[in-house]
Amino acid sequence: MSGKPSDTYESRKKRYDNMLTLYGRKPVLEVLLIPALEVFRLHLAKTNHSGETIAEIERLAGERDIDIRYHSRQELSRISRNGRQDQGVAIDLIAPRFNSLEDLPLRLIKPGFEILLLDRITNPQNLGMIIRSVAASPMNGLILPRIGNAGIDPLVFKASAGTLFNASIFHCQTTVSAIDFLKENGVRICGLDGQGKIPLGDLREEQPQAIVLGNETTGLSRAVKEACDLLVNIPMANQIESINVGAAATLVAFRRII
Repeated sequence: MSGKPSDTYESRKKRYDNMLTLYGRKPVLEVLLIPALEVFRLHLAKTNHSGETIAEIERLAGERDIDIRYHSRQELSRISRNGRQDQGVAIDLIAPRFNSLEDLPLRLIKPGFEILLLDRITNPQNLGMIIRSVAASPMNGLILPRIGNAGIDPLVFKASAGTLFNASIFHCQTTVSAIDFLKENGVRICGLDGQGKIPLGDLREEQPQAIVLGNETTGLSRAVKEACDLLVNIPMANQIESINVGAAATLVAFRRII
């Protein structure tokens, strides 16, 4: 008897750690048309006007025996966290590759381990492109802190071109807390910065490392830059000072195989 409450708590915690909520009629319809995606629950506003899209969403959910909950408009806004754009529809998805950073398998942290860490990436389209690059690359995954970065929403889903659920994504509170966790487990922190002294191509893999990408406009925050073990740069030609963070992420993600 004594083990059951703990087991129940742990299983619930794991389920919610692995859960993503998307909203909007078209994104939800697209999700329901992908049989491989595991849906936990569909949420609909009681005030939705009957129409072709809502009817199709309900039909598909019914065919897949998905739990449907009907809510007041205010309740649904709390679930979607975007009442202005949810269009009265939200869906909870089980994403096995979306985990807390604390669930990162420590056995993976050895020479050759490499993960991307984000610092204040605020544009959803950039985030989607970064996720797509990481999903397609040999990197061990992406760390997406909740504070300061764009959240995963329909724009990110669209920009990732369907790869959102193929990438190993680890969430935490802040970039600095992620750095602390990684350092405690022997991971070297390499910040990508225009003033870095080491060209990206010269970065060695003698120890596990995380590469940090900073904000689209201002780059790495001061606290993050100070916490880095070293700074690396992408050499530029023709007096160009910087490139889009999505393009930089692609160069980082594929640097070992091109």
